[in-house]
Amino acid sequence: MRGFAIVVAAALLLAGELHCARTAPSPAEAEAEAEAEATPSPPLPTEAPQPEAPLQAPQPPRRATAPPQPRRRPHGPPHGRAPPPAVPRRQDPPLPPPRPVAPPRPNPPSPPRQVVPPQEPALAAPPPPPPRVRANNYTVGCTTLLIFGDSTVDPGNNNRLRTTAKANFLPYGINFYGRRPTGRFSNGRLATDMLADKLGIQRTVPGFLDPTLKLGQLRKGVSFASAGSGYDDITASTLSALPFRRQLWHFWRYKLLIRALHGPRRAERLVNRATFVISAGTNDMLLNYIASNRSAGPIGMLRYENNLISRLGNYTQVMRMLGGRRFLFVGLPPIGCLPIARTLLGRGPDGCDSNLNQLAASFNSRLIQLSNFINYQPRLRSAYIDTYTIIRAATDNPQSYGLSEVSRGCCGSGMIEVGQTCRGRRTCPDPSKYLYWDAVHPTETTNQLITSLMLDSIAGFYS
Repeated sequence: MRGFAIVVAAALLLAGELHCARTAPSPAEAEAEAEAEATPSPPLPTEAPQPEAPLQAPQPPRRATAPPQPRRRPHGPPHGRAPPPAVPRRQDPPLPPPRPVAPPRPNPPSPPRQVVPPQEPALAAPPPPPPRVRANNYTVGCTTLLIFGDSTVDPGNNNRLRTTAKANFLPYGINFYGRRPTGRFSNGRLATDMLADKLGIQRTVPGFLDPTLKLGQLRKGVSFASAGSGYDDITASTLSALPFRRQLWHFWRYKLLIRALHGPRRAERLVNRATFVISAGTNDMLLNYIASNRSAGPIGMLRYENNLISRLGNYTQVMRMLGGRRFLFVGLPPIGCLPIARTLLGRGPDGCDSNLNQLAASFNSRLIQLSNFINYQPRLRSAYIDTYTIIRAATDNPQSYGLSEVSRGCCGSGMIEVGQTCRGRRTCPDPSKYLYWDAVHPTETTNQLITSLMLDSIAGFYS
């Protein structure tokens, strides 16, 4: 019995070892299973493909294998076993938790805007009017004066000519700077001299033929006028003066000098911005009317006016071709009231020749038409200076202008003296009270009245 028990015990022990050997996995199998457990199963089709697992060494065959298990999700536990400890994935380390984002700091509320209603200006104290400022070249824009015409604007060009129409002796110029005669047909300055002074350009306008003229003065302007000249060449030849076409030739020479001094572009701009002052016609009317002994009649004088205006239009066209853009036409005064006309022709109740005054007024109307026609041209400006009205008003009401004598001149008898016949003559004690200096030409006081008209017109040129 004892031996049978030992045999049974040995058989039981041998059966248990065999069972254990059949059911317990070998070390290699355990290791392979652990690696299989650690390796994740392929993802679902919707996920991104994962890299393939490395090839594994072949395992020895099992004697008995378990039935195949259904595929589970990567994180599910294997069938019939305890879930292995979670192994972190090496490919995708866990992301740190997102940092809390601080909410945006609200802007501090802006203070409410205060709306101030517009306040009405006080009516008790209106602002004072602006002070009157003398016109100058900075406010007006005129920096150059180019002057053409007769003795009314000749500063002494005739001093260089062989002519009897001169005024370079006393008593002419007794009220000029230095009390010296310069060739100006007046006791003092001409209207163009005072115009240049008030514009701030220069005190006086020199003549282009003046031997003391400096090149630096050219850009400020000169006068090409000649006493005894007119729009008609026959008028100038009567007194051997510079005809108008000769004055234009000197202007062409002037432009060549300006180009040499300042260059072509600057010279052209200077001439474009210059003011061209044109004052003539009195000699034409007087000489033609008196020479014809008033036999030409209205039709003849009308034809002569048309001839003069046509010539002036041609001269203006030449000035435009040479760069002129701004033209100031000085009208005729009431030449029938000149002291010499009163002496030779005057028959009216006021001592003036009414026919000669009508001729002057008719010529001025044609001059206005020419000025208006030029204003319609592109880039051209023109103005008419109405000397007739202001001198006629001074003649009819001299006290309003501070005058006491309007029918005769200050030099000599004042009835016939002009030019050479005025040389060395006695003069009136106060020329500022006279409308005329000699029998034809105005005093400096009268020229001041004309200057005021010129200033208003030039201001419109540069506005």
